Amino acid sequence: MPLEAPDLDTRRFEELFREARLRIPRYNPEWTDFNESDPGITLLQLFAWLTETMLFQMNRVPERSYIKFLQLMGLELRPAQPATAHLTFTAVPGGKVEPVRAGARIAAQPEGGGEPLPFETEEGLSLIAVPLTNVLVFDGSEFREVTALNEAPGQAWQPLGWVPQVGSALYLGFAQTDPPSAVRPFPQEMRWRVFLPEAAGAAKAGKIGEATAVPPVTLEWEYRPAEDAPRWLRLNVFKDDSAAFTREGDLVIEGPAAIAPSRVGRIAEPRYWIRARLAGGAYPAGLAPQVDLLRPNTVRSRQLTTVRDEVLGDSEGLPGQVFTTRHRPVEPASFSLWIEGQDIETKEWQRVDDLLASKPDDEHFVLNATRGEVRFGDGRNGGIPPTGAEIVARRYRWGGGQGGNVGAGLINTPLTPLPGVESVTNVRPAVGGGDEQTVEDLKLRAPSVLRHRNRAVSPDDFAALAEEAGGVARAVAIALAHPDHPGVEVPGAVTVVIVPEGRDLPPKASADLIQSVCRFLDPFRLLTSEVYVQGSAFQEIRVSARISARPTASFDAVARDVAKALDAFLDPQTWEFGRNLHPTSFFDVILEVPDVRAVESLSVEVNDRPHEPLTKKVEVPPGGLVFGKGHKIVVQPEEDP
Repeated sequence: MPLEAPDLDTRRFEELFREARLRIPRYNPEWTDFNESDPGITLLQLFAWLTETMLFQMNRVPERSYIKFLQLMGLELRPAQPATAHLTFTAVPGGKVEPVRAGARIAAQPEGGGEPLPFETEEGLSLIAVPLTNVLVFDGSEFREVTALNEAPGQAWQPLGWVPQVGSALYLGFAQTDPPSAVRPFPQEMRWRVFLPEAAGAAKAGKIGEATAVPPVTLEWEYRPAEDAPRWLRLNVFKDDSAAFTREGDLVIEGPAAIAPSRVGRIAEPRYWIRARLAGGAYPAGLAPQVDLLRPNTVRSRQLTTVRDEVLGDSEGLPGQVFTTRHRPVEPASFSLWIEGQDIETKEWQRVDDLLASKPDDEHFVLNATRGEVRFGDGRNGGIPPTGAEIVARRYRWGGGQGGNVGAGLINTPLTPLPGVESVTNVRPAVGGGDEQTVEDLKLRAPSVLRHRNRAVSPDDFAALAEEAGGVARAVAIALAHPDHPGVEVPGAVTVVIVPEGRDLPPKASADLIQSVCRFLDPFRLLTSEVYVQGSAFQEIRVSARISARPTASFDAVARDVAKALDAFLDPQTWEFGRNLHPTSFFDVILEVPDVRAVESLSVEVNDRPHEPLTKKVEVPPGGLVFGKGHKIVVQPEEDP
């Protein structure tokens, strides 16, 4: 049974007041007026209220002791996690294009209103100066235009045809400006982002510790230098996280130095043409890659703000000095602290987890990221900054929170001057943002944290750590499970199944969130563990029922309440991972709704297919969940006996 701390005194105001009033005849028999208007009764009520307040504080002693124990173990509240989004920049046609530097700030207006949320680009970006106007797929025999499919999300298309073979190619046509611009149309490095269909992106399991996936085929990126050119010329590929369109990721490709418009296929207008040609290898049978969106000029951003050269204060030469940043929470990896001053050597001090192993002269400090506090040593464990020295945060980034998980298209307001940029947006929602951990949540998760101690060994360790990553509501780890070999025990393999935060039905994990959890878990795993992260598989359950209700009830309200009860029962945020569903349990759920008298008939559909008989359970795979949607409830009055 769970270990619960008892109340040291359970008496409340009413009991204390009653006890005091019952003692009046013994200690003051002349007092006979016990009405509320009597001043003596008022004083008794006041003392009872004060006593209850004292007892409440005394009952919090076990809670305070527990929190002190957590502090002794070095546990801190998890700071807010920043959201991540991929931003696509569009250049002004024919204008002078300048590179977008790393750290460019683009703001998003939250859907519910409030202060704009700034996002910063993680890398610099050189823009393609001409617009992408045509996307063609050559399957080896004919061209097929998929430009319209590539313009709007949710319309999957095959970049190399339904059956890719050697010679199949993806053609990308860029329109020249009118009049032709003197600006070079393509930069030295072109950046692209391959977005897979959302369902496919969630189904692709991310492998922890795997920098890049091995592509199953060889793709040659080429460009056509001119209309009369005898052959296409090769382009260098510097980075392909998409593994030949099989994964969601970035492409960094050399830009053509000299290129002229030409005609390809049925496109009558001359275009600048770049293609990806299948030069060797083969995709597994029936697994031709599918793409949702292919976007140029796209770079990763995070909901953080960079601060430079912030003076935290002056050292007084005392032990254990603490300085606080102006903004918080702070991203620890970005924090750089320098000591400056007249007649003082300017140098950077090193951040450490604690000062227990620091020597008296070690230039170390400890950072509390949640509070933004910088703490120095006492001269025995860690050095003390010289008296009068300025404590300067040379650079740090701050921000984060669940509010950063904004929808698609909302990150569109530049806060940094962007010469030559016509517009910027995010084609997919931002993911991974999480609020600062609450004390109650830390107390709830403390046992699992103390068990894993920042090391992932058992499945419970992986699940507990995955839930600490931003944007994850629930997680479960399945030992000996490999996503490519379902039902087969694979020694050393662990599959972590995650459910994102939010009320979407079903709550499918995006590819960005899966990669974010992979990066978060990587430092905690054992070197010999082969760990995968994937979204949960969902079974859609639709209930059709004919119900008898009390004749005086509102039938529409009863139908609504029954549907809500079914949705709450099938809530994927509370359903146990891998728990099978017994359709007969719906009778109990419906009969518990007020005013319901009987269930006349009931049928169940699983993934739009009838499920019969009702006594047959719905099999839910390990790590799988269910959700309810589109129930059909008909309510009729109960017939009189």
